Amino acid sequence: MFRTTLLASTALVVAALVASPAQAQLNLRGLKFPAALQNVQLLSSEAVQKELNLADEQKTAIADLATQLRQDAIEIFSGLQDLTPEEQKEQMPEIIKMIGEKGKEVQTKVDKVLDAKQVGRMKELSIQSRGATALEDEEIIAALKIDADQQKKLAALREEGNAAMQEAIDGLRAGGGDQGEIRKKMGELRKSLGEKALAALTPAQREQFDKLKGAEFKFPQGGGRGFPF
Repeated sequence: MFRTTLLASTALVVAALVASPAQAQLNLRGLKFPAALQNVQLLSSEAVQKELNLADEQKTAIADLATQLRQDAIEIFSGLQDLTPEEQKEQMPEIIKMIGEKGKEVQTKVDKVLDAKQVGRMKELSIQSRGATALEDEEIIAALKIDADQQKKLAALREEGNAAMQEAIDGLRAGGGDQGEIRKKMGELRKSLGEKALAALTPAQREQFDKLKGAEFKFPQGGGRGFPF
């Protein structure tokens, strides 16, 4: 069972905040979550910990990091929820900057917890988990030689995913906060957008992308999947 790391999964952030009373709707358009934040969710999974052969002290360090991220996420997004849509839009560049900085901070801490072999396998699991979302990573862009036009297509797909997510959020609010339903919608959305994103690659790029994933890992049902695609 995956532990909930709010910054690691947009869908779970939304579900947690939408379930609480608020006057203003939460608008997450434009947000992009660094891989490092999503990876903490993976590292909190017993199955992934076993795959990486984490020692007890490593598990404790990851648990502490996950707890801190939950607290940070609640603080960041609860503050946004108190703002009007116009104020949220004004604050979004600063929020994006904060999330980016948090991603770098978390990656540094994770790299100190894992050894070199574990870091390598974790990169593979991260790509498998996030799917086509990983195509916007600078490291992946360089490895696959993704050109400017392809990057624009991927960015447009991310925006499409964010728009669809916002629609799902609004529907969740109107329906009384069914977290199971939003997870289902996110899964369907991820599959659809993932197929479109991979279609933007050349056959050679898709082959290289598959190699970067490493040996296939079976993620526990209901966990290990990033958003939006």
